[in-house]
Amino acid sequence: MRLLLITLAACLGGMVSMRAADRPNVLWIMSEDNSTHYLKLYNENGATTPNIEALAAHGLTYDHAFSNAPVCSVARTTLITSCYAPRIGTQFHRRSVSATMPEGLRMFPAYLRDAGYYTTNNSKEDYNATKSKDGWDDSSKNASWRNRPDKGQPFFHVQTYTDSHESSLHFSEETMATEKTGADPASVKLAPYHPDTPTFRYTHARYLDRMGVIDGRVGELVGQLEADGLLEDTFIFYFGDHGGVLPRGKGYTYESGLHVPLVIRVPEKWKHLADATPGSRVDGFVSFIDFGQTVLKLAGLDSPPQVDGKAFLGEGIKMTEVNTRDESFGYADRMDEKYEITRTVRKGRFMYHRNYESFYPDGLQNNYRYIMLAYQDWRKQFEAGKLDATQRQFFESKPPEALFDIEADPHEVNNLANDPKYADTLAELRANLQARVKGMPDLSFYPENVLGPEAMDNPV
Repeated sequence: MRLLLITLAACLGGMVSMRAADRPNVLWIMSEDNSTHYLKLYNENGATTPNIEALAAHGLTYDHAFSNAPVCSVARTTLITSCYAPRIGTQFHRRSVSATMPEGLRMFPAYLRDAGYYTTNNSKEDYNATKSKDGWDDSSKNASWRNRPDKGQPFFHVQTYTDSHESSLHFSEETMATEKTGADPASVKLAPYHPDTPTFRYTHARYLDRMGVIDGRVGELVGQLEADGLLEDTFIFYFGDHGGVLPRGKGYTYESGLHVPLVIRVPEKWKHLADATPGSRVDGFVSFIDFGQTVLKLAGLDSPPQVDGKAFLGEGIKMTEVNTRDESFGYADRMDEKYEITRTVRKGRFMYHRNYESFYPDGLQNNYRYIMLAYQDWRKQFEAGKLDATQRQFFESKPPEALFDIEADPHEVNNLANDPKYADTLAELRANLQARVKGMPDLSFYPENVLGPEAMDNPV
């Protein structure tokens, strides 16, 4: 009997290995805190990124990819769970308590491991949910696909680069006076809500330089993959983990905080899993709830029923259908000591904001945020009465509702909520968002001090 069991186990293990060997590798490359606004691939005033653009030439550029949350821990938890954070209690940054995963659901890399994948993460996690113990073969600064014991084993690897993180703009006035930027501060194009000051121009230019560093990192990692002979066996996703990072970007549910770059290089061997011509741009909306389910689909696996996301690449998925997707849901809650509850729906060209605590201004004090000289400068300009109406809005109370036409007003400064011409659009998106919040239900409407002890043991 013992011999029979050993033989059976060996056969089953061999079957998993054979099935896994005929599946694509997937590599995620994440840069921290950058929206589409800082890449020339999306914005003519952005940084030139030849390595990222090379991925796009051999794959797909998504023009409407969104993080559902504008800050790291909530965005990354959304990625790893494929669930809306307010539905499962993972919406606060920083968390007071880790939420348990919904009953029967695991973080999605665990399903890949079950199917024979080698799963690695290098190295940021920052999850607001209790981590599945079976998710990663290795999650550390040494994690790499190169460490897998069987070089024929398919892998899923996540690589995060911090060179573009908000902290890269925590420089001093002395640094600003002595360190020149590669990008010309005089030539940068500022957002209309930013004051035109030397501090803002230097900060913007310095951040464009950081995107150049990120592009170099991407090139190095792709070079490793090519040296290993794995380039044409691997789907490469490049994306930002949420928007940012100049003031009113990271942490805010505007396009500047949610609209992220997403480029996917499609390998020659697996091009039949992407229903599009290399070099194409995709108009359909995708968001972080969808990314993990897309990886499972590429691996030939089914999505768990408890998730909110939907795959946008893989066997049987038609680009004509993906391009009909035109909605994304966003959320921001307490972030460190800064409190707010904001929900958004982007549908087509319109963005609807519901500010449930509209008495709080966007510019509310956040100690970490205000380390940045640009934040300090903006507040000084406000206190000195030097800002115009658009620039002042950051320090004034918000309207309970806002509606923006993103095509006509990409920086979201002209609120159409009180314009009779848009009454029908406003009513439609208000109803859309209300149905989402009620349907989850959205756990942010419980006080956090109640949610922690009473709800986290059994999230919805």
